[in-house]
Amino acid sequence: MANSPVANEAITATYGGAQLNEIFYEPVFRSDDIMRNYRVIPNVKHVMNVYTAAALTKIVEVYSTCSTASGTNQFDISDKVITAGRCRVALEQCTDEFFGTFIEESYRSGADVMNIEGTQLADAIVNRAVKGIASDVVRLAWGGDVPGAVAGYAVFNGWMELMKAEPVLTFNSATPADPIASDALSLIMNVYDGAPAALQQVAPADKKMFVTPKLYNAYLQNIEGNGADLAIVNMVDASPRVSFRGVELVAMYEWDTILLDTNPDLFKNGGADFNQGVCYTAVENLIIGSDVTDPEGSFKVFYDDLEEKMFFRGYFKLGVQYLYSSLVQWGIAI
Repeated sequence: MANSPVANEAITATYGGAQLNEIFYEPVFRSDDIMRNYRVIPNVKHVMNVYTAAALTKIVEVYSTCSTASGTNQFDISDKVITAGRCRVALEQCTDEFFGTFIEESYRSGADVMNIEGTQLADAIVNRAVKGIASDVVRLAWGGDVPGAVAGYAVFNGWMELMKAEPVLTFNSATPADPIASDALSLIMNVYDGAPAALQQVAPADKKMFVTPKLYNAYLQNIEGNGADLAIVNMVDASPRVSFRGVELVAMYEWDTILLDTNPDLFKNGGADFNQGVCYTAVENLIIGSDVTDPEGSFKVFYDDLEEKMFFRGYFKLGVQYLYSSLVQWGIAI
């Protein structure tokens, strides 16, 4: 960003194209949680075909003679599509609403007092907005549901909608909405042991178990109740990394919001809706696609003298997809 007197001249600060890579892509799509838990493809212009090839098995046979006919074993390639649709963030705030709320040092002095561009207050607003975008990226990546047309979700189809036809393992619980420690452990074990062979062969460090917060907390009770070292870690570290047989458990707080708002098909059983579950998958299996070099993409923070308002505008592309059914296993408590 240039060193021109932006605030005094009321010049709109606009970041586009490659600059968006630093302003938007870095703090949101490269946040620790997103980059550790998902595979990010940053160059999806609009639609990208992701080609997959199923594992070849039982292809070794006895050689008897040269055959002119096609063999029974074929090297098949299929494809899935990531559609990175255009998204928008539009926020505004009347500047006089800040007065009396923040200390005077947060404001500019003189005739341009209403313009808070370049102040600590403006920086705080931008940081808050970027964190909100990051939260929405995760919420939409999992819960996006265009056919459902629920307000705030009909942006693109997320993984729960894309995977709704995948097999789901169940565990019968006396209190499925509020699982106890033994229920959480049993469900996680069932999902782990019942996962496809291909997923079981992936190295533990390359897999995640995404779980609802109540299941996560109930699982912690199993560990802490046995006097494990994690009980000590919890007292000194508010964000411990918890694992089951070497696979990290990730508490998905956004799932609670998704399940309350949309009732995804993956969490239905016998016509009833449930709200506690697990998604066991390889990190590379979950793809977030965006185009961070899109020249039409932009991230703007500006002040308008006429309306005496601060505006925040963001335009970007976003979409998700998953690759293999053999690298994911869902489970729910019923």
